[in-house]
Amino acid sequence: TAPALKRLLPVAVDRAVREIIQPILERSCLISGVTTRELVLKDFAMETDINKVRKAAHQMVQYLAGSLALVTCNEPLRVSMANHLRTLLTQSSVDQ
Repeated sequence: TAPALKRLLPVAVDRAVREIIQPILERSCLISGVTTRELVLKDFAMETDINKVRKAAHQMVQYLAGSLALVTCNEPLRVSMANHLRTLLTQSSVDQ
């Protein structure tokens, strides 16, 4: 029913996010860190101002990690939400 769905949907979303966030973030941060290191070494090889290099690296790794996490999490999040919602609805119908 609609009230049960309204009550269970936030729980399913919360559980799905908690389930997938750790591996997605670890993978995204690792990949973006390695990529940023290589790009900064190449693009800033002749730069003498270390603060400029650090600032560029921080901005690049933040952008890459965020974008990669966003792209990577779409399908696993959808699947996990559907599974958790299905489980919660099944448990809810058994309890009633």
